[in-house]
Amino acid sequence: MSRVTDLLKSAVELNLRYTSTLLHLSKDYLKDANGVINREAEPAPAPAPDAPPAQRPPLLVVGRSGELANGAFAINNPGEREIAVHLVLQGEVDERHVRVEPARLNLKPGEGAIVRILARIDEKLPLEQDLPGAVVAPGLSSQGVPFIVRRLADLPADPAEPATPGPVKAARKTARRASA
Repeated sequence: MSRVTDLLKSAVELNLRYTSTLLHLSKDYLKDANGVINREAEPAPAPAPDAPPAQRPPLLVVGRSGELANGAFAINNPGEREIAVHLVLQGEVDERHVRVEPARLNLKPGEGAIVRILARIDEKLPLEQDLPGAVVAPGLSSQGVPFIVRRLADLPADPAEPATPGPVKAARKTARRASA
């Protein structure tokens, strides 16, 4: 009988060790899982107080000579009072070439509007050169909406020959000769 008692004691001891090991593994697993979940749920670290505000990429307002190029952005009033907004242009392009529509607007609480940047592209603008600017609302925000105006090269004079890469152009010429 002592042999059976020893076997039973050994089995109970084995079960207790197994259960203890399983509990430790489960505890470690839950601790690690909690760390992963909390790390993903944590907000991004706040920028340093002296760090500049994050900037949005500039709107591209591009066109060829004789075109009216445009871009647009949204403006919102998240506040609880109506605001009057007067938009001003800053940058390297003068107001004879660039304007905003609407330049003045009133926004009720929670209301938004779309503002267009319109650029008259002509020969006076330098070719293939970025002219940066920004639309700002003085008194409302220290951050404006950046934009870039660029005059693109004119299209080729022959409308039958669009500006395409060499192999495509050669294939078109061959196709035209074959159909003639």
